Order: sequence, then structure tokens, then C-alpha cells
Amino acid sequence: MKRALAFVLMLAGCAAAPLPEVSIGLRNPTAPIGGTSRFDAARFAGDWHVLRCLGACAARLRYDLGTNGQLQHQAGAEQTLFTVTAPGVLRSAAPEQTLVVMWIDEGFRTAAIGDANGRWAAILDRSAKSSRDRIKAATEILDFNGWDISQLRKVNK
Repeated sequence: MKRALAFVLMLAGCAAAPLPEVSIGLRNPTAPIGGTSRFDAARFAGDWHVLRCLGACAARLRYDLGTNGQLQHQAGAEQTLFTVTAPGVLRSAAPEQTLVVMWIDEGFRTAAIGDANGRWAAILDRSAKSSRDRIKAATEILDFNGWDISQLRKVNK
């Protein structure tokens, strides 16, 4: 009887132990993430201003469409070649990376894009200023896809 009581007290002490703090970083990895079915590589190609950002982002991005349908991503001096593997899903071999274009407006003026691993996300626009409605829509999409929008910041030009 004494052994059983000691065992129960020991288990009760374990249950009361504080749980370690868990940090999800910039994106909750358990949240689903998906590319937009509206994605069109030819219409997505071109220059983009980064208006809002999570993580490390360049102020401007450029995507060039190659003859084989691949997109060359340029951020400053960094260049990465991506293959479109599904609507809104771009994968590179070196460095291994998956970008997800989660949303783009009908006019291909504003987009919500992020790294599938949760390292960075951004709201892009063709101009240095966008409409509040499109920025709000892109922010809501980032939130829906598990991004911590409380850390979303304006990018200085």
C-alpha cells in the first residue's frame, strides 16, 4: 500500500512539472500551406517590390522566365533557379528550397509568397505602394497559412 501511494505521489509530481516553452518561429509547421491555383509563371515573371516581410528579405525581387518554363529568382546578387512543380509551388535543387506563392490578385499586382520551411515570407507588389485592400488580403492569406503576422514588418526602400 505504501509503495502504491509513493508511486501515485511520484506520478502526480511529474504531472505538475512545467512544460518547456515551444517556439514556432515565423510559421506554425503544423498549419497547411498551399500554392494558388491562379499562378501563371509568365504573368508572375518580372520585377517585384517587397512591401512587408517576415525574416530576411531583400527590398526588391525579380523573376525571369526561361524558355524551359523555369523561373530565375534574383534577390540582390543572389540568383536561384526554380522549377514550377505545381500551381504556385516553385522548387530549386541548389540550394534546396521550396517557395510557395499562396495568393496573387487577379491583376498579378500583389502576391503573398513564402519559403515552405518557414524561414521567410513576403507581400510583394509591382509598385512601391499597393492598395490597402490587397495588402490586407495578402496578410490574411499569410495568417491562414500559419505565418506569425505579428512579426510582419514594412520593408524600407
